[in-house]
Amino acid sequence: MRCRITVLKVMNNAELAKEYGHEPIPCPVFKEGEVYETKGIFGNDIPDGFCHMAWQSLVMPVNVLIGNGKVLGMDDVHIACCPDGLRPVVFKLERIDENKSPE
Repeated sequence: MRCRITVLKVMNNAELAKEYGHEPIPCPVFKEGEVYETKGIFGNDIPDGFCHMAWQSLVMPVNVLIGNGKVLGMDDVHIACCPDGLRPVVFKLERIDENKSPE
């Protein structure tokens, strides 16, 4: 099993950024529509170029999906986000079963 990670939305909280002395810029790492794949392996298979802070927030749901579990009752898909309050990024996580034929 693998997990496909798709960047759905890259945002920024300009008001908060300004209030706390930061430039109001979106995440400099991810672009909407980018796709990554991983085998999870309990956090050791971080995709190349992936933000380490975002990866840490995705490790658990990625491994649940890869282990054939359900995340909040959803079968093969989960929506998650990174913990950066100024530049949050929303991801779609999808289980990929190499043994299952596409429908």
